[in-house]
Amino acid sequence: MKRFPAGALMAALALLACGCSSNESASEKPAAKAAFDLEGWRLIGCCCGSPCPCRVNKKPLHCHGCDHSDAVHIDKGYAGHVDFSGMTWVVVGRGFGQDTKENWVYVYVADTATEEQYKALGEMLTADLKSWGDKAAHLAGKFVGMRKVPLTTKLDADGRGWTVSIPGILELKTRAIVNPGRTEPVRSTGVMDAWGDSFTHCEPVTHTLTDKLTGYSWNLSGRQANFAEFHLTPEKKAAGGGWGCWTANAEYGDKGPYEEQLKDEHK
Repeated sequence: MKRFPAGALMAALALLACGCSSNESASEKPAAKAAFDLEGWRLIGCCCGSPCPCRVNKKPLHCHGCDHSDAVHIDKGYAGHVDFSGMTWVVVGRGFGQDTKENWVYVYVADTATEEQYKALGEMLTADLKSWGDKAAHLAGKFVGMRKVPLTTKLDADGRGWTVSIPGILELKTRAIVNPGRTEPVRSTGVMDAWGDSFTHCEPVTHTLTDKLTGYSWNLSGRQANFAEFHLTPEKKAAGGGWGCWTANAEYGDKGPYEEQLKDEHK
């Protein structure tokens, strides 16, 4: 397992993880090539029920936190001087827990990535953690490591189902949720997200993890999932919408219970 130190990309990539909106927009700076410009999609599944509470700044279902798989695919774009086009990776881990010592992340990168892309991704993720400051312990926890693996993605013929597979390790198969009497999938907007501010709600038909190397495993089939396409630029990050504004923990003044602690007072 590899860890990556801060490198030449760090200053530019730190913008990628910015959280709350800033009064200084990218348009106010001298014209230059943007630090990053990334187009693609991401698919997320976790242990909570629908809808995802973390996206609306609420505590997750369990006190232990949110076990999650976050798949990201870049159709085209770059970060710093590195072309990210065609890259796919999956971040798995536990975050938002009551006890931050239990939070962790691990990264799987498609083995089609070049060494330059692989190194740049490691630097980008390191920059993300640094930019979150003390919130990194809540949002991510310890960075366990990353490695290349065979990784495939599939879009259903009707455009409403998404699958990410790492043979023998991870299976995440989803279908968009369409309410009775409706023809379009259920969507949420104004949410907290590292890649945008809206997504499509999905049913995780299958969501399993078994990694003998790291020792982590789960079966979260039938819990919660969501899908979103994105076009991420410095201008969009400067407008806010990331995780920097997240405060759903007692450390930041939220004394409310985790969902599993809620009590039914009906008699």
